Amino acid sequence: MSLGATHRPTDVLGPRTRPTVVLTRGDVEVATWPLPGCGRPDMGIVDQLARLQLEAQRLGCSIRLRHVTSELVELLELAGLDDVVVADD
Repeated sequence: MSLGATHRPTDVLGPRTRPTVVLTRGDVEVATWPLPGCGRPDMGIVDQLARLQLEAQRLGCSIRLRHVTSELVELLELAGLDDVVVADD
C-alpha cells in the first residue's frame, strides 16, 4: 500500500459491511445494491432515498438500509423519515 493510494469503503470495511439498499416485498429480499455516494451523507441522499421509497411503495415494495453510518441515520431522523426509510443494523 502506498501513502498516496485511494481507498474505497470496502477496502476498510469489507464487502459485507458496505452501505447497502435492500428492496423488499413483504419479508422477501428482491434486490440489493450499494448505497450511492459513500462519502459524507447529506440531505441530497436523504431526498433520493425518500423518492426511492415512494417508487418502491408504488410497486408494492419497500426499501431498507444496511450498514449505514450513524450520520445518515441522524439525517433520516432529522427529516422525519426514520420510520419510512428503515436502517437495519
